[in-house]
Formats: sequence, structure tokens, C-alpha cells
Amino acid sequence: MADTAGLVDVVLRLWCEARPMAHCGAAGVLGALANVALEGRPVVLPRMEDGRLHLGFLGNLIISIAMAYVADHDFRTAFFAAVCGTTTLRTFKQRIETAFELERKELGGPSGG
Repeated sequence: MADTAGLVDVVLRLWCEARPMAHCGAAGVLGALANVALEGRPVVLPRMEDGRLHLGFLGNLIISIAMAYVADHDFRTAFFAAVCGTTTLRTFKQRIETAFELERKELGGPSGG
């Protein structure tokens, strides 16, 4: 009986330590799903296109979970960080790609596909 009580104690301690991480993970997943819903686009699986790997929803999910963990251990804050952080990073990436494409055109080089 003492072994069972010790096991229960260990499991409860692990749960208390893992709970904030589980909340952040759940907030990140929900944030990724919210991003898909807000964009109005379907969930796209990872694929190779023109020799480039496009992560699709998997990339969105990774970024959302990472942003949720960075933000806080509060579920609401982590959720909003997952939604806003992914959108911010996507916008930043598009601006960088546009700037590089404009620079290539100015230099007269081939455009990257």
C-alpha cells in the first residue's frame, strides 16, 4: 500500500510540473487551428514543390506552439501569442521575400520560383 501512495505522489508531482507545458501546447494547437480558420484556407499537408519543401499546416503548428511556449504559461496569453505571433511572422516573411524579389529584378537576375 505504501508503494501505491508513493506512486500516486510521484504522478501528482509530475502532473503539476507538466500541466503548464500541456496548457501551452494545447493553446498552440488551438492557435494554429484559429489561424487556419481566420485565413479561410484549407489545411495543407507538407509537400515538395519545385524542389522546395512547403510545411503547410505543420509549419503553422510548429510556429504556433513555439510562440505559445515563449509567451507565458497562462492559457489565454499563450493562445493569443500563437495566433498573433504566427500572423506576424508570416507577414515578416512575405515582406522579406518581396524585398529580395525586387532586388533581383533591379539587378536583372533570374527570379526565384
